[in-house]
Amino acid sequence: MPRIASVLDVSYRTCRLVRAVAVAALASALILALAPHPSAAQDTPAYRSYINPFPNGDRYRVVVIGDSMAEGLWEGLYRAFEDDPTLDFIQQAKKWTGFVNIDKYDWNAEIGQILKDGDYQIAVVMFGVGEGQPIRKDGKLLKVGTEEWREAYGARVETFIKKLRAANLATYWVGLPVMRAPGQTEDAEKLNDVFREKAFVNGAKFIDTWEGFVDDQGRYSAYGPDMTGNTKRLRADDGIHFTMRGSLKLAHFVDKELRKDLNLAKEERDIPLAGNEDEQAKVANRFAPPVGSVTGVAQPESANAGEMEEGADGEAEALQQSQVGDVSVVRPILSTAVSAADLAADAASASATEPEVITEELPGGYTAMATISAITDLTLASSRPLLPLSQRPYYRVLIRGEQLEPKSGRADDFAWPPS
Repeated sequence: MPRIASVLDVSYRTCRLVRAVAVAALASALILALAPHPSAAQDTPAYRSYINPFPNGDRYRVVVIGDSMAEGLWEGLYRAFEDDPTLDFIQQAKKWTGFVNIDKYDWNAEIGQILKDGDYQIAVVMFGVGEGQPIRKDGKLLKVGTEEWREAYGARVETFIKKLRAANLATYWVGLPVMRAPGQTEDAEKLNDVFREKAFVNGAKFIDTWEGFVDDQGRYSAYGPDMTGNTKRLRADDGIHFTMRGSLKLAHFVDKELRKDLNLAKEERDIPLAGNEDEQAKVANRFAPPVGSVTGVAQPESANAGEMEEGADGEAEALQQSQVGDVSVVRPILSTAVSAADLAADAASASATEPEVITEELPGGYTAMATISAITDLTLASSRPLLPLSQRPYYRVLIRGEQLEPKSGRADDFAWPPS
């Protein structure tokens, strides 16, 4: 009886401990759920797009790398995106190559030059035909599927992925489908395990295609629904490669992931002003152009400005005539008052770069603080000119009436003979 009581007591204390841990975890979850997330009140996305949002010429170059399986994949991708003018698919696949027989073709040695010549932003990779072979290393023959083989093969795959990612390429590694021959299917599963692991730990995305080419029993099937939903032949006679319909379906797996990331990249290109409405109002007031200015240029309240207003009422204003090539140009005379106004405007422009601290009270007695300035805030720094006000070309020409030196070959270059 005492033994039973002891067991019951231990069980009761264990239940109490488990219940206490569960209650603590639930309380923590509720606190996190109810606490305002820093990005909850912002329109800016809390993610970074996987694909570079600013490609050269607003056009993405996609390199398709691999063996003969990748050749069929490229055909499917080319057709799937043929109506999209923002993507170019370049086929760099080579039949019967991979990471086993590197004496025939070493991808890790050649990929640097391929990327250098192509200026790519995205890579789609697919290997596997003939890769289920032993690897010879240090005089030993490593059998497929053994830990030594997996380590040696995985190291080569990992090096390849690192080279792609170091070149800032969004990398999509396409997994092998089920094969007709049982031995080839087993090899494909082993290869997919390596591809999936190395892609995950090195920042690439693994795209699983296995379920797209099996029957309702999970076995290989040469037939299946194509992109129109009709049952068609998808696999070639060798039980490995694809028909054209099969290549289109294979490309569809990449299509889904690629379009999702492209949409995220497009959203990231449109960066809204960060912060809630109150913070945005503070920033807008801080960097708003002076009242009465034109396109953000403060008009000098000087004697010269008065002369220009009197000129608008019909009274003559002080003018000067200068020669631009063979053309006579009449413009207002630059006065010392304008120069003084320029200095004042420059001082105001410089002071606008001083940071401002914005605070916001949070629940629980916390205070959030942020420093915003035209230099540190990326959403504003990109739109602010770097030159002082008096040195900006439009101000010098339109306000001060200066004659700028023409650039060679520009429309205002009257040099003869033309450059």
